[in-house]
Amino acid sequence: MNKRKALIIDDEPKLRQVLKVKLEKYCPSISAIEVAGNIQEGYQQASCFQPDIVFLDIAMPGGSGFEFLDQFEDINFEVVFVTGYNEYVLNAIKVSAVDYLLKPVNTEDLIAAVHKAENRIQNREKLRMYHVLRHNLNHIGEQETKIAIPGANTYDFIKVGQIVRCEGWQKYTRIHLTDGSCIVSSYNIGVFKDMLEDFDFYLTHKSHLINVGLIARYIKEGTVVMEDGSEVPISRRKRDAFLASVVERGKEE
Repeated sequence: MNKRKALIIDDEPKLRQVLKVKLEKYCPSISAIEVAGNIQEGYQQASCFQPDIVFLDIAMPGGSGFEFLDQFEDINFEVVFVTGYNEYVLNAIKVSAVDYLLKPVNTEDLIAAVHKAENRIQNREKLRMYHVLRHNLNHIGEQETKIAIPGANTYDFIKVGQIVRCEGWQKYTRIHLTDGSCIVSSYNIGVFKDMLEDFDFYLTHKSHLINVGLIARYIKEGTVVMEDGSEVPISRRKRDAFLASVVERGKEE
């Protein structure tokens, strides 16, 4: 087993201690742990200690977690945000493919986050992910938000507004874009439903998720025509709910 070093940066002493104890007890791959109470101490520790994983609070007196990251020309460690932020900010984190833990930290979630970080240490695409996250925090709930779509070896970063629809396909999902192209993701459609439902996407069928803002026509027999000309079925049991929440709302607007 490869041994890893972890750095905890948080202004709450109790949180730092609890997290340190849990890492020592439940994450045997973590062989050394340092702590810091602010980004200045954290930068000094990171420069000398060379951690593999940094557990980083976002909002701290004296500087945010992003200001800590901005001090590095190259980020050569994995970051797991530890936050108490509300659900809207968490959604911005989630779609940016960046790991996070909610306070108070759940042990199983911590173990899972460490495993994910270890699996990604060889894949150094983080810097772009953090830029995407910062962009998303300025566009919370908007279709300017970018979503990270995982492929076999890379992530494609696409604005939510570019997605016309998602189509479940075997265990994968086809993402159809406004330019006519299509991306195949290793995530199933349920994952995209969770990611996109706060951005005005609607699951019309177990295999079809559509961008409500790009609906061109509704056919009363139970079909939606999208702006790209594609036709998407609405399951019989969802039609009444669709009419109430989408079609009637469109009339009011």
